[in-house]
Amino acid sequence: MIITYYWPPAGGSGVQRWMYFSKYLSQFNFQPIILSVNPSYASYSSIDKILENEASNIESYKTFSLEPLKFYSLFKSNRIIPQSVIPKKTLFDNFLAFIRLNFFIPDARIGWNPFALKKALKIIRDQKIKYIITTGPPHSTHLIGLKVKNITEVKWLADFRDPWQEIFYLKNFFRFNYIKKLDLRLEKKVLSSANAIITTVGEKYHNILKNKILVNQNFFSIYNGYDKKEFDKVKSTRPDYFNIVFTGVLSENNNYEIFLKAIKTLDPIKNNLNIKFNLAGNVEKDIIDSFSNFVKTKSAGYLSHNEAISLMKSSHLLVNFNYHGTNKPDMISGKLIEYLATGSPIINISHTNSESESLISLSEDSVTASQHDLDKIVSYISKRYINWFKGEFKEKIPNNIDEYSRLNLTKRLASILREI
Repeated sequence: MIITYYWPPAGGSGVQRWMYFSKYLSQFNFQPIILSVNPSYASYSSIDKILENEASNIESYKTFSLEPLKFYSLFKSNRIIPQSVIPKKTLFDNFLAFIRLNFFIPDARIGWNPFALKKALKIIRDQKIKYIITTGPPHSTHLIGLKVKNITEVKWLADFRDPWQEIFYLKNFFRFNYIKKLDLRLEKKVLSSANAIITTVGEKYHNILKNKILVNQNFFSIYNGYDKKEFDKVKSTRPDYFNIVFTGVLSENNNYEIFLKAIKTLDPIKNNLNIKFNLAGNVEKDIIDSFSNFVKTKSAGYLSHNEAISLMKSSHLLVNFNYHGTNKPDMISGKLIEYLATGSPIINISHTNSESESLISLSEDSVTASQHDLDKIVSYISKRYINWFKGEFKEKIPNNIDEYSRLNLTKRLASILREI
């Protein structure tokens, strides 16, 4: 049984990760059952109806939830639930962040836990479940697994899609010391009690987690991959202009500023360069406006996963912005493998010696640059533009990309389940 707060019709990479695992697990003799929140009571930042259709054949159960984040949208004009960020633009934003981080531990979606726990125990009893998987964020989901583990004899795998204590935005807000200690104690209990931990990054983060606990624990990494079947359905149709593409979440927490400086230096509008910057996802309007001063810019907002794949495959250059303050530990964008699978060059704005840099090296025409590498970024964009202008652009898909297909990553997941 997979216990996940995010499930279709919710959209985003966290949903895709477990939707695709569930889709392929049956090929490895595991029959997944999903326990999630009823969408009517959930706090989702985006909806993807196409993913909902893909998940329709997977057995799932939905429960009630008490959602304080629902009230957030009542106070905000755009009514959007925050995703991967905690806003702090106004005094009111800071007040809401203070309440969220000091009164809802470990997160504001903990109101789902009592209802999910009751349902989980019933499903385990009725269907004789042998394994449970919890995935976070929200990391409060792992506390459901902790209680189930204490009550039953199931094997428990905890999936950390993003860090818990080390998540970048916690550094920017005040939290009472006793709240920090309580949150850390909860994380340690999860790390010590699960039969195994999986993450989306590798050794550097694993060492951080190992140093928190006294028991020996099994740590594994499984990246967010790409679905070969879905990619093969979408043709690569590139426009007659040099198309720079970004998909995902883009906010003040991302290190986009150096890329903006590079675009300002090149100034495609002033210099009549045939360049457009197309963005999709949860992108802050101020950032869109900043780029619009120097390059023709369009933001499509949230797209379905298939539409996002189509946009990525229309690119001549893809750009990935890491988050500020994620060198300890690394964080890898959920879309990075999908970027690689398009065959387009990628510029990865990240610190050096990062795990994302190692992944980017699979693509011979791609590069990683730090937030201080202005000349390198300007030179790289110019090189890719000239290459396209001369008609020399070629799609180059890494030879070993199949290693990161959803099917092969699910095979690894099945192997881990058997191992524990």
